[in-house]
Amino acid sequence: MRRFLPLTCAALVAAPALAWAAPMRGVVVDEAGAPVAEAAVVIAGVEVATDASGGFAIDDVDAGTQDVLVVADGFEPLLTRAAPGRPLRLVLVRGGLVNDVELVTLEGQAPFVDEPAAYDLDPATVGAVAGAGNDALKAVQSLPGVARIPFGLGGLVLRGQSPRNSSVFLDGIEVPLLYHFGGLASFIPTPLLDGLEVMPGTFGARWGRTQGGVVEVRSRAARTDRWRGATEISLTDAQARGEGPLAGGGVVFGLRRSYIDGILAAATPDLTLAPRYVDGQARWDRGSEYARAGRLTAQVFGSDDRLTFANPGDAMDDGTSLNYRSRFVRAAMTWRRVDGPWSATVTPSVGADEVSLRIDGQGITRRNVPVALRAELERDWRDGRLAGGLDLLGTRYGYDIKNAAPRMPGAPESDEVTQRDGSLWAGDLGAWVEGFYRIADGRLGVKPGLRLDRFGLSDEWVADPRLAITHELPGGWTMATAIGRYHQPPAAVDLDPAFGNQDLKASVSTQASFGVTAPLPRASSVAVTAYWEQSRGLAVDAVTSATAQTAGGPQGGGVGAASRELTDEQFGSYSYRENTGRGRGAGLEVMLRKRSGAWAGWVAYTYARAERRGDPRLDPTWRPYVLDQPHVLTAVAAVPIGAWQLGARLRFASGNPITPVAGAYFDVDRQDYRPVDGPILSERLPAFAQLDLRVDRTWKRRWGVTKLFLDVQNVSNRLNPEGVTYNFDYSRRSYTRGLPVFPSLGVEFTP
Repeated sequence: MRRFLPLTCAALVAAPALAWAAPMRGVVVDEAGAPVAEAAVVIAGVEVATDASGGFAIDDVDAGTQDVLVVADGFEPLLTRAAPGRPLRLVLVRGGLVNDVELVTLEGQAPFVDEPAAYDLDPATVGAVAGAGNDALKAVQSLPGVARIPFGLGGLVLRGQSPRNSSVFLDGIEVPLLYHFGGLASFIPTPLLDGLEVMPGTFGARWGRTQGGVVEVRSRAARTDRWRGATEISLTDAQARGEGPLAGGGVVFGLRRSYIDGILAAATPDLTLAPRYVDGQARWDRGSEYARAGRLTAQVFGSDDRLTFANPGDAMDDGTSLNYRSRFVRAAMTWRRVDGPWSATVTPSVGADEVSLRIDGQGITRRNVPVALRAELERDWRDGRLAGGLDLLGTRYGYDIKNAAPRMPGAPESDEVTQRDGSLWAGDLGAWVEGFYRIADGRLGVKPGLRLDRFGLSDEWVADPRLAITHELPGGWTMATAIGRYHQPPAAVDLDPAFGNQDLKASVSTQASFGVTAPLPRASSVAVTAYWEQSRGLAVDAVTSATAQTAGGPQGGGVGAASRELTDEQFGSYSYRENTGRGRGAGLEVMLRKRSGAWAGWVAYTYARAERRGDPRLDPTWRPYVLDQPHVLTAVAAVPIGAWQLGARLRFASGNPITPVAGAYFDVDRQDYRPVDGPILSERLPAFAQLDLRVDRTWKRRWGVTKLFLDVQNVSNRLNPEGVTYNFDYSRRSYTRGLPVFPSLGVEFTP
């Protein structure tokens, strides 16, 4: 190996030298995910050997893209390129002994940044984010382009888009629900993840049926050197994980259950809400994507949430009962093969969803059965590549509604309770193609793409062209420009034959962005992105958009309007909608990642404006979106001190818009005071500010690693306003306050 390395290093094409330095860290594994010890890693002329866990670290590497060479006995040499910042995961393919290899030259084009930068997180970074509670998807809320949700409720608002307009994929499989009830945790524990990327807009043609952003979550393969298990217990839930060799491959699995319902029931003998969540995951891998038979992955994952009343007792004498349930399961097989410049991936999947809300037996239950297939084929050339694929989805939509029917346009109000149920099948067909070509001595990349979709629910064909142009500049700078069109089909809940509009069509968004990424002294990088977006054909309420609004109504703002936005995709608005809505937004995102010695963290700032308009024939006024937040600033920092690690997060966000009450009158018929609205969404709640702290302590012993963490949200106990309430005659205003100080204490053990 020593005779081989000098010849190889001399043949590498060096990246442009920079005056600033940053560390590069990572792990070297084999095709099954097992660590490769004593592998030689060469970056920028510096050679290190991996430790027993396959890990390596090289400090003071010039910022910008670098050549990376990995050589180990029994494996084929690996040559790739990467930049400091995100930890590397380098996979070696088994082959002959490198001691007998004599290499004279290595030639080839380096990988190219071919689209606007996505914001990424890895499991190690998540553990340093205070206030996230070891949860990767909750840590996403600390990235640029992500608005804050009141009370920390689940859901993502990316670049001012509604939560229903953004999609989450786990290994290419769409996930219907990102967070457990109330945003307590995401649907998959962080230790089972390999990483995630947030694409808030202007993404490529590979993703469709969404006009907002995309979050791509990647699960990890099992380590197959031996069987091992791990546990984690916190104040809210307990989980168990295991992984090891199985049936010629490796399996990793996990199970988690909360016990908040039991704590609340025991803590108070009175009536109280009792939430409970359960999730589970399993993944099995066999083979290598470079082998003739390819790599086969089988996985299943699911989530189950429930909310009921605990200790009902005499408080339920009036007959009031509550039962909320949200659950889903997905099962999939993935086959992937790489043969020289060709690569192919096929993923069929099937699932089942159920969302139900019942109060005194009245309410709504929706059940979906999706069957999907994703297939991708890619061919690389020296100066580019060509990729394409199919994205098929067939869904059986079922519903059961027992409630007072909503008022149709022009119809009188009615309190009649009706019972309706039904089902329908609909199929979506998506096909996409994407090319990439490098010109101008390889520094300029052009990436055109086209996506063609047929939406079964609306029975229409749509075409979405997309284009990204990326330019690598001297000194490690990168400029990226992107523009594209994005269609989203109507939701099944808006097409209900009893009250919905079955003529609804897809909405469409046109988006553009321009970004610059550059190295900075004593920092990994800084990224600045400006974006613009315009939407039309949004489905809006055709009844209330033509009538006066009331405080707490759909345009009343505050926590009530935010909650409706978060549950809209599951339950719909239960109203008659038409494609008359318009939307527009623009903003600037800044992301500074910093690693200076032991310190790590980032500063994320977003300036964003998002506006909406209903039917322009009735009201042409543009108004703020109910989740519009012009300023969002997040600062995250962490530093290890021996066996300890200290972390902090500071968050600031503009208050959400609200509709004020201008006055009130006494309604003789109702014998009650009725409010008179002021200008719709003309005021804002006070700004949100919060400081979170985190302390970790690790003990490493022969028999395993124990980690104790204390994660405290809102350490100053600042009671931020989240909504507005009034007294009986609307003469005095008060605020609904946010969560007080909330500690999360947990312990994790890994043998």
